[in-house]
Amino acid sequence: MSSEDDHQVTPEGGCLADPLLKFFAQEWMSHVVFALARHGSIRFGALRRQLPPGVSARVLSARLKALEAAGYVERRDLSGRVLHVEYSLTATGRAIDAALARSETLLTGSAPEAR
Repeated sequence: MSSEDDHQVTPEGGCLADPLLKFFAQEWMSHVVFALARHGSIRFGALRRQLPPGVSARVLSARLKALEAAGYVERRDLSGRVLHVEYSLTATGRAIDAALARSETLLTGSAPEAR
C-alpha cells in the first residue's frame, strides 16, 4: 500500500485536512493558539500583549470569535461590576497546539518547545 492510499479524500476529491489547514492559515491564527497554550486562561488585553505588535484588537477579536465558534477556544465571562472575560484553549484547542508543535518538529528537524 502506498502512502497515497493512507490519505482520505472528501467526496469532492480534496484532502480532508484542507478546511483545517485553510482555517489555521489565516493571519495570526496559530499565534493566538500558541499564546493561549502558554498562558492558560488569559484576558484579552494580556493576550494581545503576548502577540506580535502587528495584531490589532479588531483582528484578535475576530480570530478569537472564529476559534470559539470552531470549538478551539472557550470564552468565560467572569464579569461582576467590572467587565472581565478570559479566554483559554479547549481540549480540542490543546490538541491543535500539539499538532502545530509536531509540524514545527517536521519543519525544523528539532524537538518542539514544551507546550
